[in-house]
Amino acid sequence: METKEYVEYLLENYNEILKDIEQLKFELETFEELVPEEMIDVMNFSTGNEERVAAYRISDKTCKIALIYTEVAKRMNSEAKEEIRKMIKATEFEIKRLNYCIDRLQPKLKDVIKSVYIDKIGWSDISRNLFISENTISKYKRKAVAEITEMYEIGRLAI
Repeated sequence: METKEYVEYLLENYNEILKDIEQLKFELETFEELVPEEMIDVMNFSTGNEERVAAYRISDKTCKIALIYTEVAKRMNSEAKEEIRKMIKATEFEIKRLNYCIDRLQPKLKDVIKSVYIDKIGWSDISRNLFISENTISKYKRKAVAEITEMYEIGRLAI
């Protein structure tokens, strides 16, 4: 994806991205861990329905499997939570970066970008509120997107 397309995507989906962050935070707070104890109980204390002919020694394979399952469940829970944390951190960084770039714009450009993309105000209302024509709104919008794109490209050069 080209930088300009990415910037436009972020601007157009700004409010949805914020909702996604809140959803991920909720998922992390209410994360239901895998409960290995239930599986261990089933594996440890289950008896077969078949008729036994002879039982010379008790196998400890079930207990070993249960202990391994406990470790696997802990690891899976930890990895799942860490993945959610990474997603939250990366998404919050992108929003913070976008907000920083918007704040660096000239006041009129910033007002237009925020009105169009973040506040989702109609062009006629923006025109009335900012005392500019709809053609000027279009011009400011293009210029603001171009400037934000330049800021993002500078960031890519640094990496």
